[in-house]
Amino acid sequence: MSNFKNYAGFRDHSTRYEVRRLRQPSHGGVIRCPYIETFHGLDRARLAAFAHALDGPDGPDKTITGLVEICRIHLNGDQVIREELVDLIDERVAFRFLNDIALPRPNQLSVAVERLQEEVNRLERLGID
Repeated sequence: MSNFKNYAGFRDHSTRYEVRRLRQPSHGGVIRCPYIETFHGLDRARLAAFAHALDGPDGPDKTITGLVEICRIHLNGDQVIREELVDLIDERVAFRFLNDIALPRPNQLSVAVERLQEEVNRLERLGID
């Protein structure tokens, strides 16, 4: 994949993530375009999608369905090469995820300086910089 950018015509290849809040059709049955936010990282896109999904249906103009899509968009310059659905989230998924997952507390993520120094010394002995 590292040589992918070296091929002619693919020098401007990039990837972005779109969070799409789906909307209900209008009274005449016309399909409305979703609200779209663009992110460069999947983590930020997922956080935004969870926040939108927790809002549930209705939204500010009473047309939001409560479904949120995360799509990966592959671009070459401004031209879309490929688009793929990464996640489809609704209020139930977001609620269950946020209430069932056990996130670590900050004190559980901390590492003692002595332990960190031991790890650095071990890597130096192995010849890894």
